[in-house]
Amino acid sequence: MKSGRARGVRRATIVGALASFLCAGCGTGSQPTQSTPTRATTTRATPGASRSAHWLGLNYNSGAGTGKLTAFSRFGIVYDRLGHLAVNAGQTVESLPELAQGLRTSITAGMVPDVLVSPVQGPVGCTSDPNGSTLCLPDSPTAIDGFVRGFVRTVVSIRRAFPGRRVMFEPMNEPWNWPPPPGTRSGFRAAQLYAGMLARLLPALKAAGVPLSVVYVPATGKLADSTSWLPDLYTAEPCLKPGPRSCGPIEGWNLHPYGPPASTTSGIAELPVLRRAMRSGEDNIVVSEVGFCDTGVQNSLCDLNTPTVDGSSGQTARWLTETLQAARRMHDAGWLRALIIWERSGGGWSMQLPDGALTAQGRALIRFARTSAH
Repeated sequence: MKSGRARGVRRATIVGALASFLCAGCGTGSQPTQSTPTRATTTRATPGASRSAHWLGLNYNSGAGTGKLTAFSRFGIVYDRLGHLAVNAGQTVESLPELAQGLRTSITAGMVPDVLVSPVQGPVGCTSDPNGSTLCLPDSPTAIDGFVRGFVRTVVSIRRAFPGRRVMFEPMNEPWNWPPPPGTRSGFRAAQLYAGMLARLLPALKAAGVPLSVVYVPATGKLADSTSWLPDLYTAEPCLKPGPRSCGPIEGWNLHPYGPPASTTSGIAELPVLRRAMRSGEDNIVVSEVGFCDTGVQNSLCDLNTPTVDGSSGQTARWLTETLQAARRMHDAGWLRALIIWERSGGGWSMQLPDGALTAQGRALIRFARTSAH
């Protein structure tokens, strides 16, 4: 997670969720250039091509333990991420009962699960959570191969267990922000490591019969050394582009555009800018995290984050509404497939309080969902 973009608290939250869940179950840069090169295999979205009445969601939608399970999904806020949907590479519905139950709960409630898959093995000296999940990018052939094999095993297991159900997958969370291996810089080195992993992962998924359109590659990321994540991925591994020698191409992206709604460098308005740097998959984009922190909520957790997304109840509700309105235009254009808000219940980020009451943001979200269904 990158400081300065509302991510400090979420690193602790995600790692804590992974640790508590997995231990129980398994011993359980500058901005991209705005010029658009010719794409070999990609077509532009037709307005309305992918529109759906149900395109909104919440992190921890089925796992917050707050209020009724379907309090939001009954309004079409159906996408679901984290909680029991966060696993280590290689874990399956057969080996991890909590994963199987989490998926059943989510799907039965009418939700669309977004499964986050993290590495287990990292370089010597890397930080790890109490369960051993690495917080560094794998940097050796052995570690990369282990993640690739594990990711494929996890995805295939879930798809076989829930045939015909829409389930999305994310390979790692915000990898541009993970510590580099000891003795190296972040920035382009991180892009090199991640691009090298993708160059192995995408062909392995295709060989296993997994459509690449259900795998959403992280696309946001202004790095510490001011390089740009998307261009650096292509520089590191040109085979990620479409073409006769493609090892992919990438067919789906996820973004975390934390920031004021009008900001073209850190908010929802940055999506078209980043989209222009994509060589494929630009019509299959998911925002898997975005949100604002209400400083008036008890235990708000806002003090660990940039003030650009912190505000009063009224301010954060307005920001959220403006973000949703902008996202709806992108969704109606056919290329933004889903937007998943951070989060259902978690301090000032909450849509819903522990007693089930809606926050100002929660009320704004449901009001928007009820008035914007197609």
